[in-house]
Amino acid sequence: MKRHFAEFLGFRYVPSEGPDSIVEALPAAEHCNERGSVHGGFLAALLDTSTGLAVHSALGDGVAAPHFDLTIQYLRPAVAGTLLTCTARTTKAGRRVVASEAEVFQDGKLVARAIGSHAVV
Repeated sequence: MKRHFAEFLGFRYVPSEGPDSIVEALPAAEHCNERGSVHGGFLAALLDTSTGLAVHSALGDGVAAPHFDLTIQYLRPAVAGTLLTCTARTTKAGRRVVASEAEVFQDGKLVARAIGSHAVV
């Protein structure tokens, strides 16, 4: 059985209308740091997955565009046991570089946001 990273972390792709991608995650205790808040790496993976999905949707099948830059702002701690929702979009799609952005919300509050740059290969 082949599994991928997002599935391993429990991420769920939510069908969406239009160009945005939506990915949900329910963090558990094992996703937290020693202070009890959701680890920044878990949030980074959620932002990375969401922006990658948005770019893939914009470019279509057969075109790869991995990140070459992902800048993240952590704005408030996230907690285990409460759903995280990440919405991402492609903001500019060129022939060689694609730009994206995303926000993670928990209980209606902005937890983290990111801007990404992707190389079309």
